Amino acid sequence: MKFDNIVIGGGMAGLSAALRLAEAGQRTLLMASGQSALHFSSGSVDLLDGPGDPRTALPAFLAAHPDHPYAKVGLANIAASLADLQRHCALEGLPLFRQEHNHQRITPIGTLKATWLSPDTCACVTDAPVPNSLLLATLAGFRDFHPALAAANLGAQPRFAHCRILTGEIRLPQLAEFSRNPHEFRSADIARLFDKQKGDQPDLLADLAREIARMVRECGEPECRHIVLPACLSLGLVGPRLAELEKRTGCTIREVATMPPSLIGMRMQEALKRRFLALGGTFLTSERVLGARYEGDRVIGVHSQNGDDQLFEADHFVLASGSFFSRGLESRLGGIREPIFDADVLSLPERDAWAGRRLFDHHPFLGFGVKTDAQLRVLRGGKPLSNLYGAGSVLAHYDPVREGSGSGVAVATGWQAAGHILAGV
Repeated sequence: MKFDNIVIGGGMAGLSAALRLAEAGQRTLLMASGQSALHFSSGSVDLLDGPGDPRTALPAFLAAHPDHPYAKVGLANIAASLADLQRHCALEGLPLFRQEHNHQRITPIGTLKATWLSPDTCACVTDAPVPNSLLLATLAGFRDFHPALAAANLGAQPRFAHCRILTGEIRLPQLAEFSRNPHEFRSADIARLFDKQKGDQPDLLADLAREIARMVRECGEPECRHIVLPACLSLGLVGPRLAELEKRTGCTIREVATMPPSLIGMRMQEALKRRFLALGGTFLTSERVLGARYEGDRVIGVHSQNGDDQLFEADHFVLASGSFFSRGLESRLGGIREPIFDADVLSLPERDAWAGRRLFDHHPFLGFGVKTDAQLRVLRGGKPLSNLYGAGSVLAHYDPVREGSGSGVAVATGWQAAGHILAGV
């Protein structure tokens, strides 16, 4: 099978590259090994951590980190890549919110995380005033969101000093079927129950609205009109469902990502996948790439677990296979390895130096990854492979946790890798 381009990896970096290539009319195949890191993601996009406008901090950051992936993309292209992501998401009914500076997303445990883009259904602290009261609620029996813990942490935030933070529990008899096996009582199970509602069945959304009204009456703050729920009301686009719930309750309702699987991250992946397919792309899932064939400094094709006799050929390739979590990098006794192309990898020779001694120390292994040249071409044996580009968390020279840059780097490098391919077409 021959394509113009093959993108390896179905996460944010791979989808960003594939979307740009497909929209340019390129015959593009995306090969995904299964669930990407988006299934464990908040669905927000971090550009660079900090309280102000991260765009103003980027020039100094890039000057101090010349090998960082952002430095190989450039300021203008970083901005263009994020704008493109917003456009694609909006076209698929998933509008992303941003301000002229970082806003703060409320996490499942009630802390605040600085971020650049968030789905507009997410509970965030923005320039708008914090309400005088806020109700954090969960569903009875649901174990992946604990309002009391979130309320205690949120109450310690200065912005919430005047806010009365309440907690509540929603009791829906329809969820009783999950009590027989609490291990299956996860966000996706609840969402499927809401999604399969038919016209001849009891209105589950109406029952939820009545439960919210009851909680408000009983919480001791009858004027409370701001509700935060765990993200579990739909596997698909939840905006219309939340809007209907707001209409029925008279409350403003937002959601927080839960413990994995995270429906907000899954929705992001599905929206971008739908957009890619609508642009004519080909998406193969459960297709783990295992190796490649070469002619000189060019990759001519890759093969998957289905056997090396079936070669997927293309003119250009994008390696967006992820880091250790996604098995894009492998940690072995002999060191760090990139398993598909045996690319050059940045690492440290002494294993004891890979991680800090304490959990919240700086961990050098987070900066390990594949080496590339200034055009993001992957290095192998010290030389760039002329038609293989790297993108996302497989890359070296950045620490997504320490910098708050993970999804931003994924979007920017995926988009830029596609740009280099298109420039040479």
